[in-house]
Amino acid sequence: MLDERLAGIGYGLLAVLIWGGFPVVTRFGLTHSSLDTYDIAFIRFSVSGLLLLPVLVRRGLGGTGILSVILMTGGVGAPYVLVVGAALSRAPVGYFALTPGSMIAFTSLLGAAVLKDRLSRGQRWGVPLVLGGMGVAASTALSGAGGPAALALFVLGGLLWAVYNITTRRWAIDAFRATAIVSVGSALVYGPIYLWTRGVSFAHAPLSAIAVQALYQGVFVAIGGLYFYSKAVSILGATTGSTFAALAPLLATVEAALVLGERPPALTLAGIAVVSAGMIGCVSTRRPDRSGAALPAR
Repeated sequence: MLDERLAGIGYGLLAVLIWGGFPVVTRFGLTHSSLDTYDIAFIRFSVSGLLLLPVLVRRGLGGTGILSVILMTGGVGAPYVLVVGAALSRAPVGYFALTPGSMIAFTSLLGAAVLKDRLSRGQRWGVPLVLGGMGVAASTALSGAGGPAALALFVLGGLLWAVYNITTRRWAIDAFRATAIVSVGSALVYGPIYLWTRGVSFAHAPLSAIAVQALYQGVFVAIGGLYFYSKAVSILGATTGSTFAALAPLLATVEAALVLGERPPALTLAGIAVVSAGMIGCVSTRRPDRSGAALPAR
């Protein structure tokens, strides 16, 4: 239905508005304070896990199996933050375009293999356009100091993100429960490991730096952004929902220029424009069902 589809698009845009600042806030914490990737991951999931624990206790897992819990938590939980954080410690925010780009590619491939999704006409030209734009946007960064290591980490982050998309769709896990599972699961598993190996090393950072990461990472990104994104995926489908992430580099580029002083070259800006055009194509048509008839995205 049209109203449902518009709601899905609205959720996707809200998620992008929040997630566009994730690489900027993360890199700012890494370069302007004594926090490192492990500290930021601990702060993020300590806050979000504590806030969402009562929700998970009240609502329960809802029949969600251990495999799906592991896949979701690994997909956008602590492993994802550690991988992308490590990449951002090696390279400027311009590289981050590789993560949503590879995520869209992996989601499309896994969606076809696992969910038997068939791409709509708009998705068939939109997804390649998104990927091409991502490649152009990131091409100037690939010659920088980050090099192949940063490239591999950003692409790995995209793969983990795609696993989350497919898992929530495959087992029809509602957005709020999925958000709570990821945050609480990461806090319960990663939190003790961090405290055992590093103690409270994050406490040596300025209180203002800790507060920024706690508020933005722990509340806005881990809870608000993931909830809105999960709603978009549940309504529009894994492939279409994932393409909203293509707008994140646009916002991240603008914010990086304002906050970090990183000035993207013209080629990067051109690539982001191509990405935006591809995203519009992906969400402008309905995806077909397995028989080829067009159905509203669920």
